[in-house]
Amino acid sequence: MPPTATTHTGTRPIATDELKPNAFSLSVYGDSSGEIRDLVESIRVHGILVPLVVTPEASGWEVLSGHRRLACARALGLREVPCAVRTLRSRAARQRAVLEYNRQRRKTFSQLMREADALESWHAAEARRRRSANLRQFRAEAADGRDSDARGGRTDATLARILGLGGKDLYRQARAIWRVAQAGDPRARSSLAQLDAGTKTIHAAYKDLRRRDRFAAGFRPTPYDVWPFKHDRAFGVPHPGSIPPAIVAHLLHYYTSPGALVVDPMAGGGTTLDVCTSMGRRCLAYDLHPVRPDILPRDVNDGFTPEASGCDLIFCDPPYHTMLARRYAGDGVDTAPLAAWLDFLDRLAHHAFATLRPGGSIALLLANQTEKDLPAGYGYLDHAFFGYEALISAGFLPERRISCPMDGAYLPQHVRRARADGRMLGQVRDLLVMRKPPKEGSSHDIPREEYRGGQGGRGQDRESPQASS
Repeated sequence: MPPTATTHTGTRPIATDELKPNAFSLSVYGDSSGEIRDLVESIRVHGILVPLVVTPEASGWEVLSGHRRLACARALGLREVPCAVRTLRSRAARQRAVLEYNRQRRKTFSQLMREADALESWHAAEARRRRSANLRQFRAEAADGRDSDARGGRTDATLARILGLGGKDLYRQARAIWRVAQAGDPRARSSLAQLDAGTKTIHAAYKDLRRRDRFAAGFRPTPYDVWPFKHDRAFGVPHPGSIPPAIVAHLLHYYTSPGALVVDPMAGGGTTLDVCTSMGRRCLAYDLHPVRPDILPRDVNDGFTPEASGCDLIFCDPPYHTMLARRYAGDGVDTAPLAAWLDFLDRLAHHAFATLRPGGSIALLLANQTEKDLPAGYGYLDHAFFGYEALISAGFLPERRISCPMDGAYLPQHVRRARADGRMLGQVRDLLVMRKPPKEGSSHDIPREEYRGGQGGRGQDRESPQASS
C-alpha cells in the first residue's frame, strides 16, 4: 500500500453511540454483527484487549478496524470502548487503511474479489495518472507494460500477491468466475457459494466455466443406444438426483433441431436448461421447488403452462418413486404410495400428449427400484415398464429405448457388503423416447390392447401391490 498522511493522536475511550461503521468495510466484508458468537464471551471475561482504530469525522468517529469488537461491545451493553485514533482526511486513504487492517483476516472468496474490485480501480487510476504525466513530459511508455511484474502499476501478478492468491494465472481464473457470477449467471453464483464455503477450488470452478461450450462446437455424439455418461458439474447446480448433461445433449442432437422449444417440468438443478443454452435450443424449465431464478415454480400435476403448448420435446427425469425421497422436500411425488406414483405417470403422459406439437417427442428417464420400498415378494420395480404403459395409453408411439446406466456412486463398504451377501447393486436406467403421431387422431398400427397385454403392464385395473413396510 502507498503511504498515506496519518496523524496518530493516541488511544482514548470513546462512547459506542459515537462510533459509525465504515461503509467501504461493510461493502467488502459485510455486516459482522452476525459473527460475534465466539468473540463476545471473550470480551465479557477479558474486555477488549486490542483497541479499535477510528478516524474523526464531522459528526463523530468512523471505525476503520474493529467492527466485530464494536458489535460485541454493543451486545454486552458497554458504553465506551478503547480506540486508537488516526487522522485520515481522504476517502481513498480510509479505504486503503481498511484493506490494510484486514490483510491477515480469514476471508471468503467473495470478500477477496470485492477487495480485488477496489484494488483494480485504484491501480487503473494510478496507471492513467502515470500515462498523463508521461505524455506531458514527452516520455514514451510501452502500452502493453501493464502485465510486467517489474512495474508498480496495475498488474495481475501484483494484485495476486496483495490478495494472497499466488500467481497471476490463479488471479485471472478467479476474476473470470467473479465477473460471470456478478452478471447473474446461476451456475457461476452456485460456484461462488461453494467457493465461499470452501467446498470448491478456484481451479475447479474455472474448469466448469470453461467446459460450458463442450456441446456447442465439435460435439461428437455416440452412434450407439447405450449412453454410459458421467456427471459434469459444469451444467446445472448441485441438486439431488442430477443427471449427466451428455444424456440431454444426445437427446437434443437426435430428436430436436437448433431453435427447438424444449420443456423440462422437473428441472431440478437446471441441467436441461444449461445444455439447451449451450446447443442453441429454447427451454422452459419448471420445478415444484426451484433452486434457480431461471426455473419457474410449477407442479406438473396441474399440467403444463400455455407457453409450453406446441413444444418440440418434453424431457422428464422424475424422482423414480421413493428412491430419493429423503433427499427431496416432503410434498413431491417421491413420497407417494406406488398406486399414486402410477397415477402420476398417467397424468404426466396425458398432459404431455396434450402439450406437444404433432410429431413432437417425449423422453422419460426412469431407473429400476431395487433397494427399498418394494411390494411384498418383489425383487425389484421396473419403472421403465410403468412409464412405457403410461405413454402408450396416452397415445404416444414408441421411438427408442436407450440404456443410460447410472454412474456407480456406491461406497466401498456397500460394494463389499453386496459381494458378501451375493446381491447385485442396481445401475439399470432407461430413457424412453416416444413420439406424438404427426396428425391428431391418427391410430396405432398395432391395437393398444396388444401393447398393454404384451409388455407386462398393469392390465385394465388400477390396483397395485402394497409396498412392504
